[in-house]
Amino acid sequence: MKKKKLFYTLLVALMCTSCATPNFTQYAMSDFYNLPKPGVGGYQGMAIYKDYLVSLQNGGVATIYRLPDMQVVTPTFKLASAHSRNHSNVGAFGVDRGHKDDLLPVLYVSQCHRKLIRGMKDACFVERLLPEGKSELLQTIILDDDQKLFGYALQWTVDSKNKRLIGFGNTLKGEDANNRFRVIVFPLPKLADGKEIHLRPEDAIENYLLQDYTQAYPARIIGQGACVYGDRLVMPTGFGNKEWPSVLYVWDMKHKRMERVVDLSTELKAEMEDVDFYKGEAYVQTNGRGIVKFKFGKRAAAGSAR
Repeated sequence: MKKKKLFYTLLVALMCTSCATPNFTQYAMSDFYNLPKPGVGGYQGMAIYKDYLVSLQNGGVATIYRLPDMQVVTPTFKLASAHSRNHSNVGAFGVDRGHKDDLLPVLYVSQCHRKLIRGMKDACFVERLLPEGKSELLQTIILDDDQKLFGYALQWTVDSKNKRLIGFGNTLKGEDANNRFRVIVFPLPKLADGKEIHLRPEDAIENYLLQDYTQAYPARIIGQGACVYGDRLVMPTGFGNKEWPSVLYVWDMKHKRMERVVDLSTELKAEMEDVDFYKGEAYVQTNGRGIVKFKFGKRAAAGSAR
């Protein structure tokens, strides 16, 4: 009986360790996959669910791979929301499925374009991905931003654990010294709520500026994608050049503090686009260096950890 109790105690501890947020104070970066040459506008959003990675390109183009060896599951195909003004800057898997037997939950795709698309700006397209290489647009989510909370573009990601939809982005342009970075959080709409969802700022669970809590996130910054990992919002930024270097920010949403600023200015001379996690390691899709991988904390390779 004691042996059985000890076994279950160790099993629970192991499970907790495997799902714990990594220690971001140490890391090792490595090249993971050399992506094929993209179309016009390059690679943009990326999302991971279990062993599946979806890579997005400007215009609403997707390819599904299977991890860990990046086996191609589908040929590159156009999303149902494909449009020249669908920048597809961020991808995030949700909770619901279009059909109970679907392999993947629905994918949330950020339009993130300064121009309207079918009368909408900064829409979030909810796509059902099918293994034969096509998709169905099941829902479109729009923030009715009469208060002008966001500037150039509003982006979206999903906190699937807490079933929340997170909007984020600059209040002005990234080059403006008066710019701030806003995070707005809503309950994640259900597919059953309808084909078109209009969110209002007054319905938000949270709505705040990072600079009200920290000066670690600068006013002048080129934001890219983001993902939620644990209670952290992980955000790649920059163009990978001298003026706008590659920097990864880890924001603790629960305690409203900047947990870590990972300066990659000397190591990553490529534009980071989006990030997600697989088995505790961060995968970052870039333009110029394919997909790079980060091991954190004790899992970082000895001698190359920072």
